[in-house]
Amino acid sequence: MNANFKKIEIETWARRDLFRAFQQFEDPCFNVSSELEIAPLYKFAKEKNISFFLLTLYAISRAMNSVPEMRHRFLDTNSIAEYDVVHPSAPIMHERENLYTQTPIPFAGTFAEFKEAALPIINASKRGDESGLTPGGKNIFCASCVPWFSATGMSAAIYEKNQDTNLITWFKMTPAGTTTISGRFNHCFVDGFHIGKFFNATAENFKHPEEM
Repeated sequence: MNANFKKIEIETWARRDLFRAFQQFEDPCFNVSSELEIAPLYKFAKEKNISFFLLTLYAISRAMNSVPEMRHRFLDTNSIAEYDVVHPSAPIMHERENLYTQTPIPFAGTFAEFKEAALPIINASKRGDESGLTPGGKNIFCASCVPWFSATGMSAAIYEKNQDTNLITWFKMTPAGTTTISGRFNHCFVDGFHIGKFFNATAENFKHPEEM
């Protein structure tokens, strides 16, 4: 998977002072949730006989990649990486047990390309076969679908101090045709402005799936 990046020197970065301030926090990460209309995406998936999950995953991944700050990750204490692309890593449920495999999936420029690469990877994960999985690098984000219930938000689990991997969760579509997208983000890299751009881009992708 593409892991190219450009190096950003923090001391000459416009965001330096904000970055350094949030870097001192015990936990600079925070959770934000937003309710978005997803019915047009669902309708499109059913009409085209496309996996609703896969189309939603791509719509979110496309929005994530459209915001440069969402592609920032730590290199060391004095520099960060802005990756060319970040790839989704999704928990894929096994066919026979209520277990799952965390599965990195390569992002692509179009949904058709994404689907072609994703389907064999997902099918292998459903069988519990991890032999062909490409290990996820720093340029991933976690993307979890919770299709069993609707919710208005969540507080994501923390797996490391100063976590720089964005965690995205979405829930079962409501009778009103909406879903909640809940994310955990690192304040060193993003503020409400950047998260707003991500949510707005996701909403546009949900409304216009034919353009993906």
